[in-house]
Amino acid sequence: MDKNKSNSILNFFKKEGFYVLLFVCLCIVAVAAVISTNNTKAKHNTVSSANVTPAAVGSASTQEAQKLPTIQPDNALQVKSNVNEGSTVNKTASSGTQTTAVSKTIDTNFTKPVDGTLVRSFSLDPVYWDSTSSFRANLGEDIKCDLGKAVVSVLDGTVQEINANTPDGVQVIISHQNGIKTVYSNLDSNVFVKKDQVVKKGDQIGKVGKTTVRAAYEKYGTHLHFQVLNGKDYVDPAKYVKY
Repeated sequence: MDKNKSNSILNFFKKEGFYVLLFVCLCIVAVAAVISTNNTKAKHNTVSSANVTPAAVGSASTQEAQKLPTIQPDNALQVKSNVNEGSTVNKTASSGTQTTAVSKTIDTNFTKPVDGTLVRSFSLDPVYWDSTSSFRANLGEDIKCDLGKAVVSVLDGTVQEINANTPDGVQVIISHQNGIKTVYSNLDSNVFVKKDQVVKKGDQIGKVGKTTVRAAYEKYGTHLHFQVLNGKDYVDPAKYVKY
């Protein structure tokens, strides 16, 4: 019986052996195909990762960042405000420096044109003159002083005119900044300046003389006739210098 059983098994493998072998081969081929496919995918993923450029990563990151909500810190406006305020302070400080520099270059404080005593004030109303026995305005100040007393420029300026023959005697006109002019009359004929000469505040321009005709016989005697013009208008010298 064992012999018959062995023969049956042998006959089975003879008949069905081809199909079993074919099945086994197909299984091996299938396994090999799966392994090959997995290896190919792994290599492809590695190559793809290697080919990703920083620019692409940055672009992707930028796109993701654009999708994110923007968060402003609570003190952002405060910082900006402080910066602007600092700029304003700097501008103000700068402006203040410039203003100081300009003010230093323009001296508007008159010095006295001559040492003496005020004896006749500025007057637009007519006043009596002994020298002419008439009434007329006095468009300046008469300052009593000794003959030959030094006369100086009250401010920095430029000599505009020197007039030798006027009713008020020898006369020097000096032009200053801001449209101001000063007039010094009844000077000695020997003046110390020339036309267009630049003079400084306190520079001597001449000395007191006796060249006036209009006020030659006033009771107060020797004097400087001093006038101030703002543009074309005579103004009271007392606004600029005190005696």
